[in-house]
Amino acid sequence: MTRVSTITACYKSGKYLEGFLNNTVLQTHKDLEIVLDHNDPPDEELNIVERHNQKYGNVLHIKVDGVDPLGVSWNRCMEYATGEYLCIWSVDDLRTSNSIEIMANTLDENPDVDYVYGNYNIVPEYGKTDGQYVDIEPYIPDLKVGMILGPFFMFRKSLLEKIGVFDEQFFCCNDYDFAMRLTRFGRGMFLSDMLGYYLNEGLGQSTKSDTKQPIERTAIEIRYGVRILDQGLIGKAKTIYDLDNIIVDEEKTPVSNYVKK
Repeated sequence: MTRVSTITACYKSGKYLEGFLNNTVLQTHKDLEIVLDHNDPPDEELNIVERHNQKYGNVLHIKVDGVDPLGVSWNRCMEYATGEYLCIWSVDDLRTSNSIEIMANTLDENPDVDYVYGNYNIVPEYGKTDGQYVDIEPYIPDLKVGMILGPFFMFRKSLLEKIGVFDEQFFCCNDYDFAMRLTRFGRGMFLSDMLGYYLNEGLGQSTKSDTKQPIERTAIEIRYGVRILDQGLIGKAKTIYDLDNIIVDEEKTPVSNYVKK
């Protein structure tokens, strides 16, 4: 069984943390490492993780003084992760019990595939399973036009050498930028399975900011030459963000190093 590591940032997530941890142990794939980057954790949240680890021991718990941007937290998770396969798992999202197993088995059985992704429900309330069903399959031809991987995807850690890590200059669209590189370099496989339940509103680091998200998406669309949904934000996006470089720990690496032309 191949080890899978999650990329999980946590900040002010007491409302969801225990449910998230319980959901991890319900996974049918048992070699699962939860890499939890815990920002400015209050005692209540620390106690939740400690009680869980005493019983299950599946959390690699990184405690951070202060609050780091989401991209910084995710990059730290990937640095500490020991799994061969990685997946983002936000604390306010729940997965079907066989979600990790289905994706890991697919990568095991298809060594030429770099990442896998599938369908999910958008739910209005945490813990609910009924919601808006998102079938990604019709959008597959547009993957390199506008990223449609969804929140539940898994990729080989070895691919990071070729596509780079999360760009830390972004606040809320780091995964969108990362997936743009993933779909341009790696070979993906769509899974028709229902993989999880995505909460439409979160709290903490992963909150979708009403003000930042459209500008960040526009910057990323300019960067990769895809359709721009809001032409009016082009000037602002070019002013705020360095579109030519991936920034990690204040060091710049040209995007062109990671993207096939």
